[in-house]
Amino acid sequence: MSTLAQYSLGRASEQAEVRRSLRERVEVRRGERVTRLIDFLSAVQEAERVAVDRYHHGESDEQWQARAKQSIDRMWVAQKTIHMLCGSEVNDAARLLAYDVQNVIRNGPAPGEPRDEMVWAYIRPNRRAFLDLVRDHLE
Repeated sequence: MSTLAQYSLGRASEQAEVRRSLRERVEVRRGERVTRLIDFLSAVQEAERVAVDRYHHGESDEQWQARAKQSIDRMWVAQKTIHMLCGSEVNDAARLLAYDVQNVIRNGPAPGEPRDEMVWAYIRPNRRAFLDLVRDHLE
């Protein structure tokens, strides 16, 4: 009887350790996702500023073009980390937002004034969808 009790206690202890380890891994993975999502949002914000500089402030020189390429590249690298770490819904929303930002940098917003508001209006729907989806995903 004593051996059976010891075996049961040992087994319960092992199972508790496995559950604790799994919870820790899930929490670490969640933290990594949050970090990468913030990196992506930071890259998107930087790219939005590049678009505003072009279409509101009239910048288009070589320095602006270099910033535009760099910000687009950074944004897509950040999006690819989301693809690796998050589910397909979050990845799809991030990709749509990245395409919107890339398109507004390359082609400009729809005609109208003021141009900075048009840049944000162009990006806003997919940015909002991404943020809402991420919020729900992280809860």
